[in-house]
Amino acid sequence: MQKVLALASTIDKMKELQHGFEGIYQVKSSLVTNNILAEVGSFVPECIVVYLESAMRQRLFPMMDFREDERFKEIPMLLIANEKDREVFESNILYGPSYELPEYSSMESIRTAIDRLMAASGIKKHILVVDDDLVALKVVKGYLEKNFKVTCVKSGAQALKFLEKQFPDCILLDCYMPEMDGPTTLKKIRIMDRGGTVPVVFLTGNSEKDMVMRSLSLHPSGFLLKPVNQKELIEKLNELV
Repeated sequence: MQKVLALASTIDKMKELQHGFEGIYQVKSSLVTNNILAEVGSFVPECIVVYLESAMRQRLFPMMDFREDERFKEIPMLLIANEKDREVFESNILYGPSYELPEYSSMESIRTAIDRLMAASGIKKHILVVDDDLVALKVVKGYLEKNFKVTCVKSGAQALKFLEKQFPDCILLDCYMPEMDGPTTLKKIRIMDRGGTVPVVFLTGNSEKDMVMRSLSLHPSGFLLKPVNQKELIEKLNELV
């Protein structure tokens, strides 16, 4: 499910966006006057929707900090506002909207604009690969980097440290690793914020049946046998993200 961040100047408009996006997008929301960076946390959307009413420069300070953050400044943004509020927004926000809609646009128009922005942006889905085998990491990265953004780490501990800052769209997790194996790593991921929903696919060897059985209770999104087949891997990821 594609990720959308809904920002609004009033609680009513924020709830209206949440309701209109429910079941269609994975949504995080905030008021533009709140500490947006703190409320968003590790959630990195594919589109940002801002519904603005009665804009004033001082109320946009949190938006300025948010939009200038490296993680968010290039993400396509839809601004919904009247002409006066659009002028205030554009004169104060460095990385302005990618597209604009007038105030009181229908939800259908808003969703259509979001879909077009995401399709045009070409933002790649982010895959985290966790494996202590450097050769396996290199091979999987080579399979995926044309169509996905790929981050590789060499241990469960490194994966957890990475996930404290941001969550990918999917995790490929080696079952057998020294110090912290795959199932142990996934247990720790599941208790993190958003860790209960991120798809995790285990990479397993023929001799790891016992470990596979340990993993089932953690509700992984699947298992792929190593050495991984490129076609099967890409098909699995397309299914999940």
